[in-house]
Amino acid sequence: MPKHWIALSFAMLTWGGSTELAAAQHEMPYEFQGTQVALSIERFMGIDYTDFEGAGGSDVTARLLLNASEPVPTSLARAGIDVFIERFSVGLAGGVTSEDVGIIAPRLGYLFGLTSTIGLWLRVGGFYAATPAVKYAGITGEVLFAWFPHDVIAIHFGPTLDVAFANDPNPNYVSVGIPEMGLSVWF
Repeated sequence: MPKHWIALSFAMLTWGGSTELAAAQHEMPYEFQGTQVALSIERFMGIDYTDFEGAGGSDVTARLLLNASEPVPTSLARAGIDVFIERFSVGLAGGVTSEDVGIIAPRLGYLFGLTSTIGLWLRVGGFYAATPAVKYAGITGEVLFAWFPHDVIAIHFGPTLDVAFANDPNPNYVSVGIPEMGLSVWF
């Protein structure tokens, strides 16, 4: 009989503790409240591995503060805007170069608050990119760790994945960025 009481007591403590924790996670002071807008500069630093379909092979490139040639348009630095409703985000990023290369990338995301200064921003979306010779459409995904040194500023970094489909006869490609870096400011 005492074994049953011990098991019941343990179950009650576990259940009671878990409901308090779950309730507290939505009342943290760093939880986003209402609607906010974030302006960002994205992918301005990073290392990209790009694997082209067919005989094109693969390529590794790095850039530090926008100072590299980009083998594919998804490696371009870009400006972004995201509207947050609580922690759910709807956004659009885009960028152009002086070489007539451009990209536009709509996306959806969710920002998890891990601590009062660290978050995990998951984003998925599509993109359309154009160069003078090739047009690409594809999907993109990002897993970004966000460090908030101030309430309204985040430095984010993490892996990215881009899968691009080119118009024929150009090769499709997969690009992985590790780590891509950016900066966001909330209003």
